[in-house]
Amino acid sequence: MEFDNEQLSAWLGGSDQSQRYVPDSTRAWFAFADHVRRAGLAGLVLESAAKRDVTLPSFVTDSLRHAAMSVAANNIHTTRELEGPLAALNRAKIPVMLLKGAALNLSVYDRPDLRPTSDADLLIHPDSAVEALRVLETQGCRRGADLLREDFFPKYFYETELLTGSTAPVRIDLHARPFRPLRLARTVPDDALWEGARTVRVGKTQAIVPRPELMLIHLAGHAAYHGCERLLWLYDIRRFVEHHRESLDWSHFTRCAKNWRLSWPVLTALTCATGLFGSTCPDGVAEELASHRISWRDRLALRQAPRDATSPIAHFLVDLLCTPGIAFRLGYAQAVLLPTAKHLAGVYPYRHRGWLPVAQVWRSLRAAGRAFAGAFNSFSRALGYQSRSRKSAVPR
Repeated sequence: MEFDNEQLSAWLGGSDQSQRYVPDSTRAWFAFADHVRRAGLAGLVLESAAKRDVTLPSFVTDSLRHAAMSVAANNIHTTRELEGPLAALNRAKIPVMLLKGAALNLSVYDRPDLRPTSDADLLIHPDSAVEALRVLETQGCRRGADLLREDFFPKYFYETELLTGSTAPVRIDLHARPFRPLRLARTVPDDALWEGARTVRVGKTQAIVPRPELMLIHLAGHAAYHGCERLLWLYDIRRFVEHHRESLDWSHFTRCAKNWRLSWPVLTALTCATGLFGSTCPDGVAEELASHRISWRDRLALRQAPRDATSPIAHFLVDLLCTPGIAFRLGYAQAVLLPTAKHLAGVYPYRHRGWLPVAQVWRSLRAAGRAFAGAFNSFSRALGYQSRSRKSAVPR
């Protein structure tokens, strides 16, 4: 049994609590608790139920409390694991900013059992990327998945993955840019989130978080470029606005979204959050965002972004179509089409005479297969939707 975002949002104080889904059997309650745990909402549902004096079955409460305790333990462990890398970057005088869950847990959510994190997102200036990687590797961090070329990050890709050096490693996504679509590498300035940033304590060390208006842009943009698929990301927006409601400069917010060509994704995420949780921003903010010039490239980049992992060929073509700068696009095309032997070695496991061109063909066939599978799945979903529509239209 699955539950949609509208059903679950009401349990977090959504816009229509009268329509809160209430399971009607023990089996349905178990399914509900399991879904809430998997969605990372256990602590938040318990918090909301306590605030609204809603009584849950004891076995559901026990299940959610256990999940919330696991979230708290993971968040505390993540914070401790980050202290060493952050302290090393501070000693090297490399400014480092926390994003998403790592920042929210230090600035918005007041208990470690509320907001789960699966990794830690750190943002640095692109010019500091090589030195930051050296510092982190000296600190014991090890690289994650290989990128296409050594220079692919930070020039063409917005992040690279590292793992802390402990026996229970935490994944660090080291960002040189806040957002994934390549188009934004040319429309969002490198120092976009740094203006007015403030310092926060992280255990015995410190890091930076964006000023509220810019952090909200990042939360909304991140949710939109991932298809607004996770209820937690939309709830982050609602919770963040509630926390900073009295201090947010909405004029600055809309102006930066316009200047960085982010009005469309930000508006999309705010609209989704409003539909689930009620009014998210003051009257006029959505209208202001909608009045900004939104090009077909803005729309295409947002439409494709949630499909990047399953549609690599479309991902590549949309990047080429939507990214400003001919020379930049040609360099990107060369990097994607001609990866290094190190990357191909991870794609193709065999070593024989002439293995490099064979590995390149193998890589191309894999990409084509993923593209075909993605198109087939989309076609199947469309047929299923049409079938359900026809059935619902049959008189009864």
